[in-house]
Amino acid sequence: MDIDPSVYKTLLESTKAIPWRIDWKTLTFSYIGPQIEELLGWSPESWVGAQDWADRMHPEDREETFNFCVSQSQAGVDHEADYRALTKDGGYVWIRDVVHVVRKHGEVEALVGFMFDISERKKTEEKLITLQKELEELSFKDGLTGIANRRLFDSIMEIEWGNARRNH
Repeated sequence: MDIDPSVYKTLLESTKAIPWRIDWKTLTFSYIGPQIEELLGWSPESWVGAQDWADRMHPEDREETFNFCVSQSQAGVDHEADYRALTKDGGYVWIRDVVHVVRKHGEVEALVGFMFDISERKKTEEKLITLQKELEELSFKDGLTGIANRRLFDSIMEIEWGNARRNH
C-alpha cells in the first residue's frame, strides 16, 4: 500500500508540534512546519539555517543549548533540549526540541525533529518550586509566633556540627 507523500505533509502540519529538518552539511533548514508562525510569529521562510535557530534563542540559553545540540549531533546521538525561543514580538516561549540524527552510510546526513511548546509546563514547575520553598519556610517556623522551631534548630545544628568536625 503506497501512501501519497502529501498525506504525510498534512499529518505533520496538522499537529501542534513544529516539525523541521536541517541538512547537516549546509546547516540549512530544508523544511520547517508552518506552525512556527503561529507559535513564534516568524514565517517558515525566515528560518534559513542553524544560525537563525541560535539567534532566536534566549541569550542565557544560547551557548549551552547550541553547544550541547551540536556535540550530540556530531556524535550521531538523538537528543532533547529545553530553551526559551524568541518570538517576533520580543517575548519568549519555552521550547522542547526533540532531535533525531539521520545517518546515511554511517555519516550524519540530516537532523529531523519536533519543537514543542512547553511554556505551561515550565510555569507549573516554577509554581511548584515556589510552593515547595514556601512550605519549607513554614515548616521551620512556629505557626503562632513565627519564631524558628526545633526543626530549623536541628537542621542548622547538623550543618554546624559538620563544619566543626571538618575544621576541628
